[in-house]
Amino acid sequence: MSTPDTTTSGLAPGFLVAAPGLRDPNFARSLVLMVEHGPEGSLGFVVNRPSTVTVGELLEQVDPALRAEAERDERAAASVMVGGPVQPERLWILHQPDSVSEAEAGVLLAGSLLVGGSRELLESLVRAPAPSPFLLLLGYSGWGPLQVEREVAVGGWVPLPFELGLVFEVPFEARWDEAVKRLGLSPGGFSVGGGGAQA
Repeated sequence: MSTPDTTTSGLAPGFLVAAPGLRDPNFARSLVLMVEHGPEGSLGFVVNRPSTVTVGELLEQVDPALRAEAERDERAAASVMVGGPVQPERLWILHQPDSVSEAEAGVLLAGSLLVGGSRELLESLVRAPAPSPFLLLLGYSGWGPLQVEREVAVGGWVPLPFELGLVFEVPFEARWDEAVKRLGLSPGGFSVGGGGAQA
């Protein structure tokens, strides 16, 4: 079995896969999509931890008409994800660019994934006649300068190159296991130190 690349250069966009024994309850068995990584720190979103809020319930708070729009193709029943422990009241939207205009789209992370947070973007995605997949997240995950490097070095996380399918094609409950598989490891196949992002 080949050893995974644990370097952190070019980490964003990409993933951090939590090692099985990661003790921080915010990140146990988590898959984090990294969107920023640099000398001043890092920012990412946990993409496999559902909140207790459904998309429909969140949309009801924004505009009841939006919930009705989402219910036409069963998106209202999907879970809003817990993106991380920082600013848990803030909504983020991960989406593909097909359904919205450039002005609404947000920040491009990779050739086929954007992140935004405006009400206009949310409304456009929900009301699009043939919407592309999107993921709603509350909160984000943040690391200070060199914190990710230290946590990778002690085995708390393993970097994985960006793959869009992990976000939109794999059910959330299977994303961590699938990421471990794509690393060429088994869930018990690597060790861990302490670690954990900033709360």
